[in-house]
Amino acid sequence: MPIRRGALSFARFRLDGSIPKDTRKWLVKALESRAFEGIDPKGDEDRASGFVSLERPEVAEFPAGEVFRGMHALFAWRVEKLRIPGQQIRTQLSEWSQAFEQKNGRAPGRREKTEQKDTIRRALRSKTEPGVKVFDVSLDFTAKELAVWATTRSIVEEITEALASTLDLKLIPKVPASLVDADTLDRLAPTTELFGDELATPKKKEVA
Repeated sequence: MPIRRGALSFARFRLDGSIPKDTRKWLVKALESRAFEGIDPKGDEDRASGFVSLERPEVAEFPAGEVFRGMHALFAWRVEKLRIPGQQIRTQLSEWSQAFEQKNGRAPGRREKTEQKDTIRRALRSKTEPGVKVFDVSLDFTAKELAVWATTRSIVEEITEALASTLDLKLIPKVPASLVDADTLDRLAPTTELFGDELATPKKKEVA
């Protein structure tokens, strides 16, 4: 739980938009609309993601006592990935092909191998536990600031896009360029005091 450990690897965003007076109801409704739903062992999806409780990341419920700390809200984003080793599928398929040939006096056809490969994959899928990662998220309603404890860009974007759409807000990254207006940025450009006259007057090419 990076928030409790005081970890510094996080991304910050400014909330751009109006926040309703009933912030608790507003946020809980948003979290519930993108609550985590685990991978269906019988389905085809190999990845699942959504919001969960920070205190209990295996639970996609958001009681006020767990989520809110004064004017702060704490929750998490859970990601599950199901990965079945390809080598395991190939080994079992090879063993099946050999048994098929011994029994039928011929090698299995392409369609038969494809169907068996799918059968093997589904059997392994039902026995494989997905990998789990949980990313902490906090909201400061007073400062109108969001913090995501993640360093992977795709994860940060996934979380912020989910929140922006459910909360109906814009999330603006809090990086130096986003906090400074265009005129100030122009004044921060390289100057002749630093780089000499060559910056102000480019050298002319000599003509032979």
